[in-house]
Amino acid sequence: MPTLVMMHGMTGTAEMMRPFAEKVLPEGWNLLVPEAEFNHPNRGFTWWRYEGGDQPGRRILSATELSDVDSSLLKLSNILPDDKLVLGGFSQGGAMAQELLQFDHDVLGIIAIGTRVVRPLELRQRLQELQPAKLLWMHGESDHRVSLDAGLEIPQIFEESGWDVLKIQHSKGHMIPIEFHFSIKEWLEKLG
Repeated sequence: MPTLVMMHGMTGTAEMMRPFAEKVLPEGWNLLVPEAEFNHPNRGFTWWRYEGGDQPGRRILSATELSDVDSSLLKLSNILPDDKLVLGGFSQGGAMAQELLQFDHDVLGIIAIGTRVVRPLELRQRLQELQPAKLLWMHGESDHRVSLDAGLEIPQIFEESGWDVLKIQHSKGHMIPIEFHFSIKEWLEKLG
């Protein structure tokens, strides 16, 4: 059976992500909900620490922030099972799901919710080396943390690489609207 890996966003925790992940998990699948390693000063954890504070809309990460991303990726890669995987996440977690494609895992699909691409050139290059799979992309038009424009880069890159992309664009903000949970579960069930 496949394993769904679902990663929380900045200021989140594994326990905050688990109820959503369990709700969309298809029958018989395995679930892994990892927790980021860096403490966030306000609440929860973060996959990378923003230097000088998080400024919504800033697209390019610093060398130190990218070093945090790489540290988190290495830890994640070491705990991923050898199953078929669906790598997913919200916000920073969705960015990490895309970044994990640089490792050799059997990936059926990616779920990218309210997120952006960390390293677009590297992602494009890696996707050329992989067999196309499936992407579920979701983003809110009123997202104040990650702009819709930044989010739209994701389906564009994956479509250019031949991936089958399901796009869900909603009118809300930086969130996973409850009315789309069943659509995510249905998409996952078709992968298994």
